[in-house]
Amino acid sequence: MAVRTKSLLRREQYKELAKLSIDGKILDIGGSKKSGYHELIGGAHEIVTGNIDESYGTDLIFDAQERWPFEDDSFDAVLFVNLLEHLYRYDVAIAESLRVLKRGGKVVGVVPFMINVHGSPNDFFRYTKSALERELSDAGFTEIVVRAQGTGAFSVIYHCLLGFVRWYWMATPLVAFFKGLDRLVWWIKPHNRMSAEYMPLGYYFEAKKP
Repeated sequence: MAVRTKSLLRREQYKELAKLSIDGKILDIGGSKKSGYHELIGGAHEIVTGNIDESYGTDLIFDAQERWPFEDDSFDAVLFVNLLEHLYRYDVAIAESLRVLKRGGKVVGVVPFMINVHGSPNDFFRYTKSALERELSDAGFTEIVVRAQGTGAFSVIYHCLLGFVRWYWMATPLVAFFKGLDRLVWWIKPHNRMSAEYMPLGYYFEAKKP
């Protein structure tokens, strides 16, 4: 991966984004020209960024909770990378993503779940798999896929201790250790309530505009 991070969740998110191949025009809502994950996405594409804060380095400044400054059917894909939890009117953003997508276009995103409160500038929600599926379906999306990210209770513990992981070189062995403990728990008792099935660090989702 091209992006260096101590966060286990972000590592899992970047793995998912690296599997994508998108041709055409992509709108990254809440993104930045400095976002390292853009380079992970395959395909022949152009990425346009929109953010409420100009200090992030973005193409356009606008509030994702209001009507977006784009015509209908303008983009081949829309990205929500760790953004929806910061939007109080997330339903507006989801509806707008459908509007600006071309037919057959895709919305792709990641959201945290078992993670600390983090303002940017605010932190409002956590989404379950059921909630994401329902919100996307109600908005009019089809072919909805939602996958849990993270491996269970010990991965959550790692994230609780993330502030103590001072150097990047410490992260890789610690992530391997805590993920190994979660695999051991799964081996001892599959589908237990300490597993990623019930304690994911976050979710990856994608859906299409019919």
